[in-house]
Amino acid sequence: MISRKLFGPPGTGKTTKLLNYVKTFLKLGTPIDKIGYFAFTTKAANEAVDRMLDYHTAFQKKDLKHFRTLHSLAFNQLGIKKAQVMQDEHYEDVGRKVGIEVTVYSNGEEKTGFVDSDSEYFNIINAARIKNVTIEEEYNTDMYSEDIDKHQLQIIKDEVENYKQAYGLVDFTDMIEKFNVSKLCPKYDVVFIDEAQDLSPIQWKMYDILKENSKHVILAGDDDQAIYGWAGADVKRFQNEPAKSIVLPLSYRVPRCVQDVANKILDRIPDDRRIKKNWLPRERWMGESVEYITSVEDAGLWHGEWLILARTNDKLLKLKSTLKDMAIYFEIKGRKSYKTRLYTAIKNYTRWTHGDKLSLSECKDLFEYLELEWVMTEERMYDLAEFGFTMDQNWYEIFKADPEECLYIREMLRSEEKLNGPARVKLSTIHAAKGGEAENVLLILDNTKKIREAVDKSEDKADEEHRVWYVGVTRTKRNLYIMGAKQEDKSYDIENLG
Repeated sequence: MISRKLFGPPGTGKTTKLLNYVKTFLKLGTPIDKIGYFAFTTKAANEAVDRMLDYHTAFQKKDLKHFRTLHSLAFNQLGIKKAQVMQDEHYEDVGRKVGIEVTVYSNGEEKTGFVDSDSEYFNIINAARIKNVTIEEEYNTDMYSEDIDKHQLQIIKDEVENYKQAYGLVDFTDMIEKFNVSKLCPKYDVVFIDEAQDLSPIQWKMYDILKENSKHVILAGDDDQAIYGWAGADVKRFQNEPAKSIVLPLSYRVPRCVQDVANKILDRIPDDRRIKKNWLPRERWMGESVEYITSVEDAGLWHGEWLILARTNDKLLKLKSTLKDMAIYFEIKGRKSYKTRLYTAIKNYTRWTHGDKLSLSECKDLFEYLELEWVMTEERMYDLAEFGFTMDQNWYEIFKADPEECLYIREMLRSEEKLNGPARVKLSTIHAAKGGEAENVLLILDNTKKIREAVDKSEDKADEEHRVWYVGVTRTKRNLYIMGAKQEDKSYDIENLG
């Protein structure tokens, strides 16, 4: 067994390095079906597939069936059908059965396998299973509010299991657990694991099984970017995994001025709790800067590519009205903006009038947006389908819409926003943006009671909060803007680092 552990600080190209290793094994004669490449998210796995297809034109997607997530491997080897997998609505249905209104956020494009909800009851239950601990042990980590009813917690846990059994369903954790005892692990010549710092205890057990059935294993990750501890990730296992370590020395993304801020954040983590890595920022470009601002308007969002980041969704949702007032076309990760919904409705209606069949979700978007009230001629729709909107068009005759929404679209057009394409400005939590980047980043400091308490409770939680902000500041390729909270309520003071 030959093991390698690749440390890739932000923007150093660790995924590129892994795929170069894949190419080397292929050149040495390793069959593609003897190479297992496992990414942490579905998005990352798909990107690896696309890059391999570009590299080797003879490959087809079916040839890269072992380029997937660990959950997907378990899903495939166990012969599970899509209809058998727990979805957001199933968890919400369980919530209704036990008298809890719950919203679940597990089906975004990242698809990590974590089930995050606005219910602490569900979060405790899911986290306990991923960490392989009891629900009482998970509750006692002090991550949760004190008003949790332990009796109700057990009732909900039992109801989830009864619900799955009654409807023949499995969740993402079930997949891994069943795989680990199945003896259905494929035999590989080499196994690659990307973003290994985010693996949970039960995923590390799966890794051990893969390792036993492989000749080589190569891990890639960065303990300084380990921000999924709340969801069960075991960064210490990654830190301590015995293997020859390689550090990628040069970031192709992070400017020096931003690296200085990032290093000051990491300095808050004692050396004995992180692996020290020396890496260089990319070569200097004109116009790089780190600025501290007091309002969104100070960032200059009217031009360029922007990523607006916050620790929690609450901060992002409060920005929606501000950005609309500024006539900025924006998107919030996992949610459709007004503009996106408008274009979807127009496109789907045009296809419908041409006799094309629409999927259930497309019909749903169309009817929900237009509220089943049609004032549209076919001639007008042809014009709209070309996205050639003019200022004198009467929006109220085209479709039934909220007057504020119409005004927002009109103002975006006046400001010469390009509406036909991806938004220039994207809003995301730091967790959802991990692995992403943008020319300009606006980082909004969240000074919530929960975060303040987390930093004070334990070393592990404090370390993870520092890592979250480290990930946030290192998303930028050029300019970083940091917007803080009121002086009297600072729980995380980036302005006074060092």
